[in-house]
Amino acid sequence: MMKRFSLILSLLALGLGATPTLTSCNKESSFVKQQREFDEAQKQRDETAIQAYLTRHAITNAQRLESGIYLVPVTDGATTNPLIVAGQTVKVNYVGRFISEALDGQVFDASSNNRTACGCLSFVNGPNSGLITGWSTATLQMRKGDRKLILIPSSLAYQGQSSGAIPAYTPLLFDMEILDVQ
Repeated sequence: MMKRFSLILSLLALGLGATPTLTSCNKESSFVKQQREFDEAQKQRDETAIQAYLTRHAITNAQRLESGIYLVPVTDGATTNPLIVAGQTVKVNYVGRFISEALDGQVFDASSNNRTACGCLSFVNGPNSGLITGWSTATLQMRKGDRKLILIPSSLAYQGQSSGAIPAYTPLLFDMEILDVQ
């Protein structure tokens, strides 16, 4: 009887001790909540900056992807060329520019500066490319011969990290031409 009573008390104590843990599972810590709210506000700031750029430049043919990336066709490659898929090696010419009103159009990077014979950049498309996520996402919507303006929100660029001349939380524009796909 005493063993049974001890067992019941132990189970009861265990249940009471676990209650705060169980009920706190559904609560968001203040840090997580602040980070989520900051990320949501930053997405809106990026969207506003991209929309302002499109408006300033009278661009009306931009296609918005679910990710928040905007693609503006400049030149279309042959439709017989398949869309790029992850794992393929992609060779591109690109020019990276700022889109903010204060720095509108200022170049921060270009493939012609990378000292290759072709003045281009080759990379294996995918999450382990070593490039910003926005490139891997955008190029999946492109084919050999395409040239597009790619407007990338900061969450798919360098996020909260600065990189060279690029400040943290900066949406970017890349004028990208797909030279080859293998």
